Amino acid sequence: MARPAVVLALALSLGCGPAAAGAAEPSSPSGDAAVSAEASAQEGGVRAVLTYREGLGGPLPYFDLKLAITSSGTPAYEQPVSSHRCPSGCEPGTLEIAQSKRSPVAVTDLEGNGHANVVLELSTGGAHCCAVVQVLTYDPGTMAYLLAEHDFGDPGALLKTIEGDPHPVFESGDDRFAYEFGSYADSAFPLEVLGFQQGRFVNVTRSFPKQVAAQAATLFRGFREGRRHGEGLGALAAWAADEDLLGRGVLVTQTLNREARLHNLRSAEGQSAAGQAFVAKLERFLKRTGYT
Repeated sequence: MARPAVVLALALSLGCGPAAAGAAEPSSPSGDAAVSAEASAQEGGVRAVLTYREGLGGPLPYFDLKLAITSSGTPAYEQPVSSHRCPSGCEPGTLEIAQSKRSPVAVTDLEGNGHANVVLELSTGGAHCCAVVQVLTYDPGTMAYLLAEHDFGDPGALLKTIEGDPHPVFESGDDRFAYEFGSYADSAFPLEVLGFQQGRFVNVTRSFPKQVAAQAATLFRGFREGRRHGEGLGALAAWAADEDLLGRGVLVTQTLNREARLHNLRSAEGQSAAGQAFVAKLERFLKRTGYT
C-alpha cells in the first residue's frame, strides 16, 4: 500500500498561543524557567504532535517548537518548526476551524485526494502580523517533503469547507488593503479564498461568487453608515474589489463617480485621498493588484 502523503500546514497567524502544560524546565533562551507543552491531532492513521517550551519571561516566549508526524504508527516526519518570516522564533497559535473549534493543530484532507494533511498554526508576533501557512507535502518519488508557503498577513485564515466545494479551503482577506485607504481601524479586506492543489496554494476566490457578493453587500452597508462622517473609505475600496471579482466593473465606476459628485468620499482622519483623487487612486490600486 502506498505511503499516504502527509502535509504540514503551518498557519502563522496573529493571536495568543495555547496554554502551556507540563513540568518546569530550567533553561529558556533568557535563562528563566520554562514549561513544556504539546498539542496533537489525528485522523485515520495520521497523527501529528506539536511540542514546544514556553519561557517565563525573556525575548522568546515560545521556543524549541518541533513537529512529529506518524503514519499508521510509523514515524514519517520529525523536525523543528520554523519559518523565515519569523526569524526570531515562531509562536504556537490557535487554529480556527470552521468557526466552531480552536486548536493549535488539526489533521484534515486539504486536496480531497484521500491523503491526510496536518495543519499547524503559529504566530510571527507583532501588533498586526502575521498569518503564514506552510504546507509540507510528502513526495514518494523523492522520499522528501516539499514546502509551499503563503503569507496571509494580519487577517489570518479560517480553515473551513464552503458550500459547493467539498475540499477544505483557507478563507481570509486581502491584506494588501491594510493602511492603503486609511488607518488600520478604517481598513477593510476583500474576500480571499485559497485552496491547496497539486502542492501549491491557488487563489480560488472567484469560485465562490455567493460568498463574495454577501461580503460586498456588508461592506457597502458599512460605507453608507459612515460616509456622512468622513468614514468608510476602506470599506468602499474593499467593496469595489469584491464587485470587480464578480465582473461588475461598470457598477463600480458608476458608484464611485456618483459618491464623488455627492461629496461622500471624505476622510475625516485625513489619511486618504478624497473625492475624485480617491477614485483615481483606487482604480490604479485595483489594476495593480489584479482586480481589474
